[in-house]
Amino acid sequence: MALVLPAVWYAASPLAVAAFSGVVVDSNEATNNFPDGATFSLSFHGPAVANAKATFHYTIAPEGAPVYEEPTCTGTSTITCTFDLKSDSKLFLVPGAVVTYFWEIDDGSGNKTDTPQATFVYDDTRYQWKSMTDGNLTLWYYGASESDVRSLLQVGTEDLQRMEQLTATQVTFPVKVYLYDTAQEMGPAALSNQSAPGEGLVTLGEVFFADTAVVALDQQPDDILRHELAHIVVKQAVKGPFGDLPAWLNEGVAVYAQSKPDADESRALQDAIAANDVLSLGSISSSSSALSASKVSLFYGESWSLASYLIDQFGADKFAQLLATFKAGSTVDAAFQKVYGFDQAGFEASWRESVGLPPKQSGEQQAQPTGQPQSSSSSGASSGKLAASAGLIALAALIVCASVVLRTRRRRR
Repeated sequence: MALVLPAVWYAASPLAVAAFSGVVVDSNEATNNFPDGATFSLSFHGPAVANAKATFHYTIAPEGAPVYEEPTCTGTSTITCTFDLKSDSKLFLVPGAVVTYFWEIDDGSGNKTDTPQATFVYDDTRYQWKSMTDGNLTLWYYGASESDVRSLLQVGTEDLQRMEQLTATQVTFPVKVYLYDTAQEMGPAALSNQSAPGEGLVTLGEVFFADTAVVALDQQPDDILRHELAHIVVKQAVKGPFGDLPAWLNEGVAVYAQSKPDADESRALQDAIAANDVLSLGSISSSSSALSASKVSLFYGESWSLASYLIDQFGADKFAQLLATFKAGSTVDAAFQKVYGFDQAGFEASWRESVGLPPKQSGEQQAQPTGQPQSSSSSGASSGKLAASAGLIALAALIVCASVVLRTRRRRR
């Protein structure tokens, strides 16, 4: 069953009519300014409010901590306060973001009161959205046919179940995926376009919040969806105060969830193996790694190969144990040692042998132990496929996000 949303979303909290010391709230509103954020406004009056002030309190689900801001207020007998919650690379709001908020009013004489808590949903107001749901997965769409969306919904549901089984994790919260007809139309809804704009960079899929993905339908939407949902499941499997997985493992598992790696990624891996020029595990473990565009496809191809070897050679049960060990706060090397009996360097040596590569020479870079599991985000999750035609590309995994190259280069951030 499809639900239709209006083209413009306007959220207003219940009007707070309770008065104290003669102060009355006249209006309490939220206005959607997609893609730039939202404006929250409050108006109140009273006989002695010249020194009154208001504080705006809000939380962004699902991972945000409570925040308060001092807004701009004007007036004497009637006070009007506004706060602009801006969406940018520092605080990015994805479509469907839920903001819970209230205002605290101080009349200047020590009397304080709070407005009723209200909820605002930040939607992409450019389109008439419809939705289709199966279990805890909801796909939002506006242009695709119902039959295509229904097929994608089945793909997504099956992928969630498969990844839950692989990671021994259950995703019990609602998962939202916004389907855009084209990557261009999805542009304002993707963090990568805020943090890394530029020529030759096209995002086809991304996860920023732990429960929400955006996917463009331009190319391979089935596998883009699988990739993004895998990030959501893995993020849940290792959720804790110690950060996320090493970049190669985070992205490798997401590519493993696809029906197959992309052709350019497989080709880049085979060429590197033939030339004995693969990337060291240490160079692809950190979210701060920087690779040239020519190495991006190799990063994903090699990450897939490493993750596939880890899962297929040693079994899904041990892989689930590894994730649980990460979640408990283990360092990367300690987690590998505990579950498999070898550290990252030992795993790298075993993988090299499995693909026919000689042992590393003593002068080659070895994987470096890390003080804690590599974090791919400080506030959200992002790991994805990005298109790049030239230059240096930072492999910054911000939570569980994915972006895709339209032609020959691809990266997931």
